[in-house]
Amino acid sequence: MKVIFLLFALCLVASAEPLPSPVTDRAAIENVYYEHRTGTKPPFEQAMPAALLDQLVRTDRRKELALQRIYGIEVTPAMVAAEVERIDTTTRAPEILAEIKHALGDDPARFARGMARPLLVERTLRQRFDNDDALHATQRAAAEKARQALLAREDVSGMQETAWQLAPRPAGDAPAAPAAPHAQRASSSSGGYSNEATAQVAQVLGGGQEKPGDRKLYFEDLDPELQNVLRAQLQKPGDVSAAIEMPAGFLVFLTKEKSAAVLTASCLTVPKRSYDEWLAQQPDPSP
Repeated sequence: MKVIFLLFALCLVASAEPLPSPVTDRAAIENVYYEHRTGTKPPFEQAMPAALLDQLVRTDRRKELALQRIYGIEVTPAMVAAEVERIDTTTRAPEILAEIKHALGDDPARFARGMARPLLVERTLRQRFDNDDALHATQRAAAEKARQALLAREDVSGMQETAWQLAPRPAGDAPAAPAAPHAQRASSSSGGYSNEATAQVAQVLGGGQEKPGDRKLYFEDLDPELQNVLRAQLQKPGDVSAAIEMPAGFLVFLTKEKSAAVLTASCLTVPKRSYDEWLAQQPDPSP
């Protein structure tokens, strides 16, 4: 692996031909995706004018600057090489990936700069943002305040009710919401109990979007760690969970009904700060 990283770094440094502009490569990448869009659509040049492509590239640079300035993370050739390998080994659309590489002249350096590096920066910055306690302190405090109100048996507005079947899912009955490829990381803590949980928002709140009885949600479909959290904290009517942190926000549960067959709980969601709004507040990179 070290040899691969070294060769990759040397390739970037010693490239004989100057690379096309980042905007040119971004246009090539976007054009591949655009060609795979179905339905009536205007010419690519109208849908993605030069000014928009330039703005997309500047946004990528703003993200990398924020990653360096706020979180002290410098993107290295080894990190980019690892991202290229990740893309190659995990892609679910190898044909489209091959088209993108061909659109970039089958040049590994162009693919690394135009495709892999922005993906790496976006994922890393988003992870840091999602887990930045200082940025989301106000929202955490609101969730904790709501939790204290629930513990005091006070009404809290904005809660949605969800019912989970505790019995095993019948054989041949497919899950109502298939598990996401990469589950979202969540954690919860309170005075005497703390745990890490992997929560999927659609599965947790799915019942709140529908009328009771529209479909059944099964507790076993939740991530095992989240099941452990809810089992420990929602044992009888009136029990209140800790504030459960997820990338998008904080959840607080109030047990409404608990029997051998069903767990019914109301859930309050407190969204975190908007990533897009926060990013827009970051300084633009130098021209």
